[in-house]
Formats: sequence, structure tokens, C-alpha cells
Amino acid sequence: MDTRRLCAAIFERSGIAVDEHDPILAVLAASAEQTEEIGERLLSRMSPVRIVVAITVTAAIFGSAGTLIGRVLAEQRFGAERAEWLRQQSDPRLTALLQSEQGRAGVRLAELGVAALLANCKGRRSWRVQDGYCIPVAPDGKPDGFRIGES
Repeated sequence: MDTRRLCAAIFERSGIAVDEHDPILAVLAASAEQTEEIGERLLSRMSPVRIVVAITVTAAIFGSAGTLIGRVLAEQRFGAERAEWLRQQSDPRLTALLQSEQGRAGVRLAELGVAALLANCKGRRSWRVQDGYCIPVAPDGKPDGFRIGES
């Protein structure tokens, strides 16, 4: 069984990249070989019942292999996401920031998609940066600014 072709087929059909040296690939290769062997034996006898059985066995083998691959990949992704989350939680500055009123407000602004506009002073065409301050123009034409960075 050509493992490169098997990896390419998995990637084409699922979008999941599998390394050809991954242990799960050995399981897939063995399943494919067993499936081919079973199929050849049953088809040589050409009994319709045997063909149906072969298809059922093949489906069961590939279904279990797919489930196993999905589970392994999901566990890997979960582990990576959990490690990232734990890394973020271990940052005391981030924890303190998220517990503050300003931090919660910043998260809310980010959820709304306006945090970058405010931080970069790009909310409106009339806004401009002057001496480290974002200066929006008020309805009466007078500047009404706020600080965007340290000078």
C-alpha cells in the first residue's frame, strides 16, 4: 500500500493532513489491505450475498478507521487548544486585565469589532492623530480627543 497516496486521499477528502510516518497510517494501511483481501475472496465466488457482506465489512472497517482517526485528531486539537488556554491563564497580567472593568470593556469592544478602529484612530474620516492623541471632531466642529498611545 502506497502511504503517500493514502495521505493524499485523506487530505483531499477531509482536509486533514496526516504525516506518512504517523502510527495511525499503519492502521489504515492494514485496514485497506484487509479490505482488499476480503473483497478479492468474496468477489471470486460472485455470490450476491457475499458481495453485500463484503461491502458491509468494508464499510465497517473504514468507518471504524475513520472514527479512530477523527478521535485521535480531535484529541490532538483539544490538547493544543487546552495548552494555549492554560498558557494564557498563567499570564498574571492578562488575568488581572480581564478581571478589571477596562479589560472587560476592551473585550466587549473587540467582540463588537471596534477595538482596532479606536486603537488605530480609524473610526471616521474626520479622526486624526495629533501628539499621540486621537482627535475626533465633535458635532459642533470642536476637537474631542482621547489618548491612543504613550509619547
